[in-house]
Amino acid sequence: YPAVLYVWSGQDRSVTNAADFVAVVDFDETSASYGHILKYVPLVSDSSKSIGQAGNGPHHSSISSDGKYFITGGLLSFLLKQKEVFVWGVSSNPTNGPEFLYALDVPGGCPDEFLPIGDAKFIVSMIYNESAVSPGDMTFIDASTGVPQSLSKGKSAFQNFNPHGFGRVESGSNFAADYIEPLSLTGTDTSKISFRNTVRYIFPDGSLTRALNFDTPTEASATSGVGQGIGFMKLKTIPNDPLERSFAYESNTNKLYLLGPGMSEPKLVYDLSQVSGHKKAFATGITSIFPNGKRLLMAFQMRYIILLDITKPETPSILRIFDFCSDKSLKNELIQVSSSNQTITFRQFCAQNKNKVGSHVLVHPKGESRFIVINYFLKFG
Repeated sequence: YPAVLYVWSGQDRSVTNAADFVAVVDFDETSASYGHILKYVPLVSDSSKSIGQAGNGPHHSSISSDGKYFITGGLLSFLLKQKEVFVWGVSSNPTNGPEFLYALDVPGGCPDEFLPIGDAKFIVSMIYNESAVSPGDMTFIDASTGVPQSLSKGKSAFQNFNPHGFGRVESGSNFAADYIEPLSLTGTDTSKISFRNTVRYIFPDGSLTRALNFDTPTEASATSGVGQGIGFMKLKTIPNDPLERSFAYESNTNKLYLLGPGMSEPKLVYDLSQVSGHKKAFATGITSIFPNGKRLLMAFQMRYIILLDITKPETPSILRIFDFCSDKSLKNELIQVSSSNQTITFRQFCAQNKNKVGSHVLVHPKGESRFIVINYFLKFG
């Protein structure tokens, strides 16, 4: 069958009969409709099962290792007291779109990244607990049975645990990076936003073996100026690395660290603000590492895509920088304005939005020479 993308997205609740949905996008380069949406598969409300079709805040998604399940998360479902993880079946003909199977309430709240770990199994980071405070959780889900299970053992040890990005090594242990105190986002004063400063090493049985605390810079120029703290949005394990090391990225300082179970301290390996003339700006740092562990792609400062050579993880180097706001290939390309039917060029959009296009999620499908960047818009406060 032709290649397609499944994109989990949302619709403004002001739209009549609004529904969050999966868009089926033509990903076949030889097709006349390449890059176009072939079909929408909406989520349908079912109050008897606490499923709401809108307002879930569609965020991350993933395909199971066996290719049979598509799993999606609603970042904001908890605000409406709705189930927050949605499991879909992948058709034998993927162009038909996924079939909704069921929704789950899982241990923790605010589902973020999903990691397929074999067959129909996933691990998902839950940024906080059911009361919207710390500790969050790392949760196991078997999509074939619909049974979730907390992977955190001894919750009292997980102080200020708000995991976002995480990585899993061959032994089954996890490195988890803490990101933010979620309720600090609900105010109107951005200086009160509280970012976390911790990366944790968790044994396969869920027990916390080590917590690495990073110092918050005191100089105003050392951070983006948003909130307080560092904020680790992304942590990614290096495939096939005999030392089971990972890269962790500080969203508020633009610094990239190398860490591992055998390292006494994390090692600062790159200040990526060099890309923008050492101007610090808030950046997700969502990354994808090639299966051979030699290259790393990163979405940076909601504007750039960076390709790094990580053949020597201790001394990575930048191979290429792509700028959505200045690259000539996008001079006449159009982007749709969020919550609008208006389309303008990338350069016009950048000029109107302080040189930010919202580049957030970066997905590099296995075996592909192409990768996908998805915009995400969140207004603090």
